Amino acid sequence: MRIAITGGTGFVGSHLASHLSEQGHELVLVSRGKRPSDPAGPAVTRVAANVVSGSGLVEAFAGCDAVVNLVAVIVEKRGQTFDAVNRQGAANVARATVEAGVGHLVHLSAIGADPDPRFGYLASKWSGEQAIRISGIPHTIIRSSLVFGPGDGFFVKLARLIRRTPPLFPLPIAGDGRTLFQPIAAEDIARCIGLALERGPDPRVFAVGGPDHLSYEQIVDIIRREVVSLPRIKLHVPVPAIRPVAALMAAVMRDPLVTPAQLDLLGHHNITIPGVVAAVFGFEPQRFSDRVGYLRRRGR
Repeated sequence: MRIAITGGTGFVGSHLASHLSEQGHELVLVSRGKRPSDPAGPAVTRVAANVVSGSGLVEAFAGCDAVVNLVAVIVEKRGQTFDAVNRQGAANVARATVEAGVGHLVHLSAIGADPDPRFGYLASKWSGEQAIRISGIPHTIIRSSLVFGPGDGFFVKLARLIRRTPPLFPLPIAGDGRTLFQPIAAEDIARCIGLALERGPDPRVFAVGGPDHLSYEQIVDIIRREVVSLPRIKLHVPVPAIRPVAALMAAVMRDPLVTPAQLDLLGHHNITIPGVVAAVFGFEPQRFSDRVGYLRRRGR
């Protein structure tokens, strides 16, 4: 197939592009701009387009058999708001997919997507799903738990925080540490999307995660054992006490260690049924605890 991927040069996009290329598909990687480090290939075309404005999308999708929408933000910066990117961007991608005559749109959403306005990120992901549904485009929606792998935006920062906490200082744990997550490897998300493309449109929503339900504190412990040699005293800090600091970091830092939207995730279990990937997609996903070696890299 000829497949367009919005966000094709990002974290999940790079893993998906590698997987689909190995399967012999022709790819159109759609992003706001081409970076000099982007790899080249005979079956890969790079196109500049903007999901927020919609400009260039129809042209990028022309002649494609399917489109995969991966574009989303969890940190709001200037015009890159949750509403503009996660909702309106999804709507623009769906509209352009219809106009280009493409027969299948696969959209990557998030477990916990819900219209509750108190949680801006999750509400915007829910609205993006609705925009795709009402567009009439044949589609598949996959909701993912936290995705891990080299270049991820959550576990790498958590490892950095743990590594930079002085040995004699308590290691801060946001909240009570009991919120459950189901980390899934980027390679496994790529396999799920690849199988969804092969199967064709399906109106069901597929929620996917790794094989284990892990509490936030268990995730911290797994990473701590990987990146520092000695045990650390842990200190639970109420989320309301962290929120002002997170808001300040999000406002002034290009790559903040934590954002208010990420703190919001601690108010929801981010899980689905164990074994769902094997049941729906026919393979066993990788365990987070077995694949955290990439977090040992310093300077990340």
